Amino acid sequence: MVEYIRTVQLGAVTVTVINVGDIQVPYGEWLNVSPEARSTYDTVKLTGLVRMPIQCFHAALPGTSILVDASSFAFPHDHPWAIPHYQPPPGLLAGLAQANVQPDEIAHVIITHGHFDHYNGTTRQDRGHHTPCFPNARHYFGRADWDQLQAQLQDPNSEASHTLAVLQRHGLLDLVEGDNDLSDGIQIISAPGETPGHQIVRIHADDQTVYILGDLYHHPIEVEHPNWMFKGNDVDANYRSREMLMKAALREHALLFATHIPTVGRLQQTDSGSIWEAV
Repeated sequence: MVEYIRTVQLGAVTVTVINVGDIQVPYGEWLNVSPEARSTYDTVKLTGLVRMPIQCFHAALPGTSILVDASSFAFPHDHPWAIPHYQPPPGLLAGLAQANVQPDEIAHVIITHGHFDHYNGTTRQDRGHHTPCFPNARHYFGRADWDQLQAQLQDPNSEASHTLAVLQRHGLLDLVEGDNDLSDGIQIISAPGETPGHQIVRIHADDQTVYILGDLYHHPIEVEHPNWMFKGNDVDANYRSREMLMKAALREHALLFATHIPTVGRLQQTDSGSIWEAV
């Protein structure tokens, strides 16, 4: 099996990357840029199906334990995004256990946005009922995404009702607006565009800075072309969020983690903009 857990140490911060499973998607078809507007180099990278991981991130700092996104691999073999004959890793809880992290130790779960693959691992089934996986954690979710999901939250058969609504009933859900400081050195930063309530996480300790980006970028090519994004995204908001991150990440020489980009990266300044540099 391909390694599905990686650990990165930056000073006092330990970031553990847990891949719950890979999918393959027609990424090039989802972009808001026509094939004619792409260079030959870009077209080669975007033709056909693109393999992407679904990753969650645990950050351990002195005195606190944080999880950014809680995902479950929910793609049956006949799903159009499923990889033939693919066996997914054991899952988020198993990955945390391998990293010696107990679910009840986690103090904060930050859900970057309201797409199911970022929150469908926040609960589990127990004797026919959905219960929180992280019973002692505050769960932070963008209010704008909560408002957008109201129809799904009212549907008893939806993913949102089995997860986000359960967290709310247990008093574990905090709806976030704008930027929020969780504690010294840990910030939730509003970064709308992918969804109205999309948010990223900044962690700063020992003169080291880490950003966990959710779906601010899905592929390194979006760093090279910050106006390339999925059809249906809020173009202006998404572009502004990326510009904000680019300026900060370059200034801080920050380490970057994104849900669907398999490499850990830093931004590298170029003559024409920036690129994602794997580290």
